[in-house]
Amino acid sequence: MNSLLVLDKPQGLSSHSAVHRVRKITGEERVGHAGTLDPMATGVLLILLGSAVRLSEWIVDHDKKYRATVKLGVETDTYDATGQVVNTANVKREPKEIRAALETFLGKQEQIPPAHSAIQIQGKRAYKLARQGVAIEMQPRAVEIFSITNVEIENDNVVFDVHCSKGTYIRSLAHDLGAKLGTGAHLAALRRTASGNFSIESSLTLEQVRDALAKNDLEKYLLPIDLAIPQFDAVYLNENETRAIRNGQFIPAAANLTTPLVRAYDEQRNLIAILERLSNGQLKPKKVLTNA
Repeated sequence: MNSLLVLDKPQGLSSHSAVHRVRKITGEERVGHAGTLDPMATGVLLILLGSAVRLSEWIVDHDKKYRATVKLGVETDTYDATGQVVNTANVKREPKEIRAALETFLGKQEQIPPAHSAIQIQGKRAYKLARQGVAIEMQPRAVEIFSITNVEIENDNVVFDVHCSKGTYIRSLAHDLGAKLGTGAHLAALRRTASGNFSIESSLTLEQVRDALAKNDLEKYLLPIDLAIPQFDAVYLNENETRAIRNGQFIPAAANLTTPLVRAYDEQRNLIAILERLSNGQLKPKKVLTNA
């Protein structure tokens, strides 16, 4: 079971708990995920099965798409609906003001993550420090919001689709929108609709995973692991080269390679390794996928 599974994560379940559920359902010991979703959020969580777990460090670079619901007039300490209310306001804003404010967040920017997040601060998770009442100065990070579309405004609720780079906190976007409008705001609901090339349309719920496995039908929903790393060039090895790579040896690099890392396939077109392209014209095994 060396594959990818697009899971539709339910609300109230952490990404770690979702992995545990998949592990229990499938019986596969090696299970991981790429692109953490907060427990409150639902939608696309890319599950890595078997050898795919070893590729997680490169899969998290994917852009993300969400359907977000922001409630104006109520600010919380976590920037979402799970937190404690810290401020309220009855200030009303016209739809054109809200739309104009949203447009100011388009493009590259420095975003300050929420204090209640899993970011490491001096070796500790920020949310643990925040819960202890420790004052935290979160450092801004470079993100990019490519588009904000399909905006719907009803009373104090603003619903929209957002396409953004990895590392973007939609909770921070909601909080910053409230600050810009002078109303305060928090993220009331969030659904991830896509992670890279993996969309909600190809996802399964946990119940559907269980049902498919019971019908011996799960395989048709599993995706090849190399779909998650299309950003790397590919090389196709002969038998001797495959043996060399599996033994940790270097092989000559083709002249037409352009990416620093390369996908390596054996004679049966199975992905067997990620190789590093060296300045001396050779390819060095960086990560060999056992049982691929």
